[in-house]
Amino acid sequence: MRKIIFALAFLVPSLCLATVMIPLDLNQLTDQADKIVLGHCINKRVYQTGKMIWTEYTFQVYEVLKGEGIKEVKIRQPGGELNGNGVMVPGTASFSPFEENLLFLDKEKEGSRDLVGWAQGRFKVYYDEKTKSKYTFQNLSGISFVKKNGDTVSVEPMKVDLEQIKAQIKTIVAQKKVK
Repeated sequence: MRKIIFALAFLVPSLCLATVMIPLDLNQLTDQADKIVLGHCINKRVYQTGKMIWTEYTFQVYEVLKGEGIKEVKIRQPGGELNGNGVMVPGTASFSPFEENLLFLDKEKEGSRDLVGWAQGRFKVYYDEKTKSKYTFQNLSGISFVKKNGDTVSVEPMKVDLEQIKAQIKTIVAQKKVK
């Protein structure tokens, strides 16, 4: 039998099974990221530390938009399934093999990195057959947003042309270097 545990960052009566956080726009994601990379998932490892299950994804990096160049990066997310037991953490990202992503990464800790703003720091890359171009989509399911004053706020996930978002990120990074 499979056991699933729901881990919640906050439990607010009007919000069920959601992680509550302050929304981050593209400027904030870029500023807070130690590295921003494009790559695809090449490996997944699930392990347990104490009572918590973690999933570590390895990405082959083919473009670095912020930070020093790297060829590979490991991303750790809370949750996963191991030996028939599972932990689901709303607001985290999960990745499939060979899936292409634009990732906003925190500083490396213990050999892996976290996404800035949890799932907010992951933009999955899709190919549009009609336009013959790639676009990114930010999946925000499992996240509820609040302003700093505690009011809830609606946030629409970003769907942006890949070349356009790359140009925006490069502009933000260049502006920070000038200051």
